[in-house]
Amino acid sequence: MISTADGVPGEQVEPAAIPRLGTTWFDRGAGYWLRRIAHGCFQLALLLFAGLVVTAFYAGFWEAVGVPRSVRTAVYAVTVVACLLSLVAGFVRTRRAPVEIPNPEQAWREHRSRQRRNAASAAGGRWTLLLLAPVLPATVAWAIGTWAAPTLARRTAAEIGAREDYERRVREQEERVEAARPLPPRNRAERRHGRR
Repeated sequence: MISTADGVPGEQVEPAAIPRLGTTWFDRGAGYWLRRIAHGCFQLALLLFAGLVVTAFYAGFWEAVGVPRSVRTAVYAVTVVACLLSLVAGFVRTRRAPVEIPNPEQAWREHRSRQRRNAASAAGGRWTLLLLAPVLPATVAWAIGTWAAPTLARRTAAEIGAREDYERRVREQEERVEAARPLPPRNRAERRHGRR
C-alpha cells in the first residue's frame, strides 16, 4: 500500500501477465523483444519444418502415384503459384480481419483452449494428411501467412487488451483515492470547528 500526497492510502496498480510475454509488454524493454522474437522464430521454425515435411510428402505422393515427370513439373508449378497466392491471401485476410481485444483472463483462457485443440488435432490429423495431399503445400503456405500477420504487428491483441485493462484499473484506483480524500471545509465556522 502506498500513500498519496494528501495522506490518503492508495495501492500500486500492477500490470497483468499475458501468455508468452508475462508483464514485459508494459515496458517493452529488452526482455519483451527477446521473448517476442524468440516465440516468433520458434513458430516460424515449426511452420517451415512442417512445410519441408509436407513438400517431401507431396513430392513422394506424385511419384508414388506414377505421374510422368513432365506432368509432375506442371503440377509443381501450379502448386508453387497456389502456395504464393495462399501465403499472401492468408496474410492479407488475417491482417484485415476484425480482432477481438481480449482482457488478460480471456487471453489466458484462449491460450489454454488453443493448446488443447492443437493436441487433439495432432492425434486426429494423420488421416486427413492423406486426403489433403494435393493441397497440403498451399495449406501450409496459408498457415505461414496467417502466422506472419499478427507476429509482424506492432502490438498483439493480447497486449492491447492488457493495456486497456491496466488503464481501466488505474482509473478505478484514482476514483477510489479521490472518493476517500476528505472534503475541504466550506466556510470559516467549519474551519474554526475543525481546528478545535
